[in-house]
Amino acid sequence: MGDRTKLFDAWADTYDESVRDYVGFPFEGYEGVLDAILRRSLVRPGMTVLDVGIGTGQLASRFVDIGCSVWGMDFSVMMLAKARERLPGVELIKADLRGDWPIDADQRFDRIVSGYLFHEFDGESKVQFLRKFADDHLSPRGRIVIGDVSFATAKGREQAHRKWKDSWDEDEHYWAADRAVAALEHEGLTSEYVQVSWCGGVYVIEASGDA
Repeated sequence: MGDRTKLFDAWADTYDESVRDYVGFPFEGYEGVLDAILRRSLVRPGMTVLDVGIGTGQLASRFVDIGCSVWGMDFSVMMLAKARERLPGVELIKADLRGDWPIDADQRFDRIVSGYLFHEFDGESKVQFLRKFADDHLSPRGRIVIGDVSFATAKGREQAHRKWKDSWDEDEHYWAADRAVAALEHEGLTSEYVQVSWCGGVYVIEASGDA
């Protein structure tokens, strides 16, 4: 992944506009993916929600509107500033998933969600982070819901790679659901996947004992 803090700090002012109504790879269907995260989260007013990679707060705002108590993590100071402007009542945490997570050890959330973050990490890291969230910060019977650049199969991902090679970021790690679901299952996390747009999908993840 490297140090991409400067990239996201610089992107903060134009991020919302750049992904809105995007056509082509990688953000086509962006709003639909965020809407699907909300639907698949099955939240109720009063639930606690952690948005990992909150960015400018587009996903988090959907949960705030329903009446959830929302926390947000991000490593970009400028993204967090935009989230604060949009959502003054949200608890914001500056943190990089690759470092220490400044969340109290006993802090649990009914839902942990994320939009368009985890493609920054390779497959092994994705699973490690999700296992840690499930073990340390997910309430019993809770669920993790991830929306991201994703394809149903590794073959589909490779086909997209060839078609969109000029737009493909070789430093990023886009999901293939057939492989991701198997890797999560191996670590004791059950998951369901739904393709939302041709290049975006949503994973619903639970600890096997809670499924």
